[in-house]
Amino acid sequence: MGVDRIARVEVIPAALPVKRHEDESRGEAQQHVFLRLQTDQGVVGWGEARALPSWTGETVASITSALHDYFAPALLGANPFARNAILATIDELVTGSSPSARAAVDTALHDLQGRILGIPVHELLGGKVHDRVNLSWSLRAESPAAMRELALKHHGAKCLKVKVTGDPGLDAERLGAVHEAAPNVDLWLDGNQNYTPTSALSLLDRVRSVKRVVCLQQPVPSSDWLGMARLRQRSPLPLAVDEGCFSVSQVLPLAQLGVADLVVLKLCKAGGLRDLLLMAQVAQQAGLDLLGSGLTESGIGLAAAIHVYSVLDLRLPPQLNGPQFLEELCATGLENSSPMALRVPNEPGLGIEVDEERIRAYRLDAD
Repeated sequence: MGVDRIARVEVIPAALPVKRHEDESRGEAQQHVFLRLQTDQGVVGWGEARALPSWTGETVASITSALHDYFAPALLGANPFARNAILATIDELVTGSSPSARAAVDTALHDLQGRILGIPVHELLGGKVHDRVNLSWSLRAESPAAMRELALKHHGAKCLKVKVTGDPGLDAERLGAVHEAAPNVDLWLDGNQNYTPTSALSLLDRVRSVKRVVCLQQPVPSSDWLGMARLRQRSPLPLAVDEGCFSVSQVLPLAQLGVADLVVLKLCKAGGLRDLLLMAQVAQQAGLDLLGSGLTESGIGLAAAIHVYSVLDLRLPPQLNGPQFLEELCATGLENSSPMALRVPNEPGLGIEVDEERIRAYRLDAD
C-alpha cells in the first residue's frame, strides 16, 4: 500500500454565532478559519484558527491568506506524517507572524495521522493521563451583584475564572461577591493587562483575605516583564503570565528573570500541539506551574486542546469556553461527563465528527 499524500487543501473562513458575549462590542458572531485536508485515499483531517487580532495580531483575512496562498502549496502532495518538514517549510514562508494559522495546520496533520493509524491524537502525544478534562467557567467583569448571580449558577464548577478591569476597589468587590456565592470553588483571577505594578499591589492587598484565590494572571501589560518581576517579589499570590509569553523561546528567560510562577498555555500561541507540549516541558523544568486556556474555539480547536491537556497536569482546570459562549461547536463527539467536564476522545484522530454543513453555512466568503 502506498503512502497517503495530501491531495486537497480547503480553507473556510466562517463567522460563528455566539450565545453570550465576553465583550459586547464584538457583535453577534466571532470569526474563525477552518482548514480541511484530504488525502488521496479520502481521509480527512481538520484544523482551526480563531481570528482575534487583539490577541495574536492575525485577522481572518491574514489567516486565510497564509493558509491558502502560502501554506497550501507546501501541504499539497506532502506525506501527512512529515510534520517536521512541513512546518519547517511554512516557517520559512511566513516567519513567526501566524501562530494560529500554523496551529491549524498542525492540528489538521495530527487529525490525519490519527485517522490513518486508527488511534486518537493523545496517543500520538504519548498517551493521556486523564480520562476527562474539567473546565473552568469564565466570569466577565460585570457588577458585583451580577457576578454573584453567575457564581451561584455555576457553583458546581471546580474553578471560576474571574475577569477584572483595573479598578482595585471595584475588582475586590467583584471577587468578594464571587467568593461569597461559591466559597468552595477555586478562583483564577485574570487581570487582562489592566493594572500597573503599583495598582496591582493595591488590588492584592484588598483581596488578601479572600480564600481559594489560586493566582493572578497577567495583571500588567505583556511587554512589562520587569514590572511583573517586581510585582512578583511583593505579591502574596502566585502570578501567571499569558500574553507576556507567546513561544517556547520566551519561557526560560522569563523564568530566569523571575517574571512569573505559572505559564498559561494556548495552542494559538505555541503554533501547534507538539510545540505546546515543548513549551510545557520547558516551563516545568524551569520550575513553573502550568495553566491551560483557549480563544473560544469551536469543537475542532476544543478537541485539539483537550487531547493536549489530557497528557499534562495543569494547576487548574483549563479555560476552554467554546461550550460557554458559542451557539454551536460544529462537531459532535465531545461528550459532557458533567456540566463542566469533557471526556477525552478515544476515537481516531481528534475523535470528533465535524459538521461540515454547519461550517459551510457560516462561511464568510460564500456567494
